[in-house]
Amino acid sequence: MIKKPMKIILFKCADKGGTKLKKKVLISQAWTCEDVPHMDEYISALEANGCEVDIYPSTATMNEEEIKKCLPGYFAHICGGVKYTEDVINSLDELKIISRIGVGYETVDVAAASKKGVAVTITPGAGAETVSEHAFTMIAALSRRIFDNDKMVRSGGWTTITGNSIYRKTLGILGCGRIGKQLAKWAQGFGMKIIIYDTFKDEKFAEENNVTYMSLEEVLKESDFVSIHLPLLDTTRGIIGEKELAMMKKSAIIINAARGGIIDETALYNALKNGVIAGAALDVFTQEPIDMSNPLLTLDNVIFSPHMAGSTHEGLDAIVSMAVNNVIEYINGEVPKGILNKEVI
Repeated sequence: MIKKPMKIILFKCADKGGTKLKKKVLISQAWTCEDVPHMDEYISALEANGCEVDIYPSTATMNEEEIKKCLPGYFAHICGGVKYTEDVINSLDELKIISRIGVGYETVDVAAASKKGVAVTITPGAGAETVSEHAFTMIAALSRRIFDNDKMVRSGGWTTITGNSIYRKTLGILGCGRIGKQLAKWAQGFGMKIIIYDTFKDEKFAEENNVTYMSLEEVLKESDFVSIHLPLLDTTRGIIGEKELAMMKKSAIIINAARGGIIDETALYNALKNGVIAGAALDVFTQEPIDMSNPLLTLDNVIFSPHMAGSTHEGLDAIVSMAVNNVIEYINGEVPKGILNKEVI
């Protein structure tokens, strides 16, 4: 059974040196514990390493004031995309590790954490299969017009809304880390030509998997599908804007299962509305939850999902497991596999 959330009493346990306070760990996430099949085991593993575990009672992302209110006294926070500013970090004297569930960390001021001696970890690779699977599913659903046909049948129609094949088309991947590489492997089963833009070129991967690195402009011009798997950095924010969208084929589809902000949403809306490109599939947005006044929601050539590309039971199990292990490794004096600031160890 999952522990009741937000216990306020520190329990003591005896060891050979006398009494020892357990390390308090808070888990806050965008899913219920029932969505993570082995959550009980992960809690037990933390307890076996001297922790007292609390589960935040809401799946909503904690805001800064909630963090300041709830986290005093906690040693570790295993969390999703909560915003850890310098002010928040400096307000929590007992906090020693922020263990992010996922690979993004743009909401955490890592420099401030390092200055405070707080380790920041992520879960690289744990969700690669799940996120890339979702991206490919969106490609197929939009290209084959699955939702349009479903809506038509439900409304009593029985005509054919014809889509386009994926087979032997060109897939451009922006960002070829673990997720991008896994997507390339999925796409090869459909005989797709794979072209990649990345500032780091893994030549061994390219040779072994018959993929080609190109410039951003070349990838945009040649691709039938463009799937984004870049981190959100100063250098990637708005990297796909009006100019870049105009480079793409009119028949092209763009997919973003990485981070909102990489695509200029105003430019994307105009491109989709005016037929500059054919469609888009979006899992992430500049503002999350998405603002219901966002004009993208009015378009029929876009499909959406609520930042859940990594959210299968298997995928959640993998990333929560690694986030928990990062805390356990830190407790045991090891360097966590997902550490971002080794200098604090």
